[in-house]
Amino acid sequence: MNQSRPKILIVDDVPANLVALRKLLAKAPADVVAASSGNEALSLALDSDFALVLLDVHMPDMDGYEVAEWLQSEEKTRHIPIIFVTAAYKDDAHKISGYEVGAVDYIEKPIDALILLSKVAVFLKLDQQKRSLAQAMGQLRTLNETLEQRVKEEVRKNLEQERLMIQQSRLAAMGEMIGNIAHQWRQPLNALGLLL
Repeated sequence: MNQSRPKILIVDDVPANLVALRKLLAKAPADVVAASSGNEALSLALDSDFALVLLDVHMPDMDGYEVAEWLQSEEKTRHIPIIFVTAAYKDDAHKISGYEVGAVDYIEKPIDALILLSKVAVFLKLDQQKRSLAQAMGQLRTLNETLEQRVKEEVRKNLEQERLMIQQSRLAAMGEMIGNIAHQWRQPLNALGLLL
């Protein structure tokens, strides 16, 4: 698998359905990772970053709703869009239940390849935009840190320069004051020198 390509997680307990989904997604510009159970899907989701999860609703042990709830409860996985794929639960009540646990869409079996690929394309594009935004934010953060360092350095230089100017000004004032005092001392001494 190519690390720069996005990943799609497909989850179904029926091996033939996984094969069919893989075949349908072969044209998608993404790597497809398959899980045959809810627990396996959760483990994979924690180990990798996925742009999308295609999740079967009806599975033994842990159904799709439970998997979705768990994915939504974890910080690392709550951003992953979930599309439920189902043959059994096509009614509105189940669709609403799916949306309530975090699904962004529902696809009924048998799957229409064009509809699936168009929906997948939308989520892959959103994932690419999210990655581009994260990269831009990282670059902006780096530029901001560099700018902060430059500003701090300029402020430090300006303060140092100001301190030196104040010091030079004080030295000049002291020199002038000493010159005045010396002048004032010389006048009486000069007068005394004339008298002697």
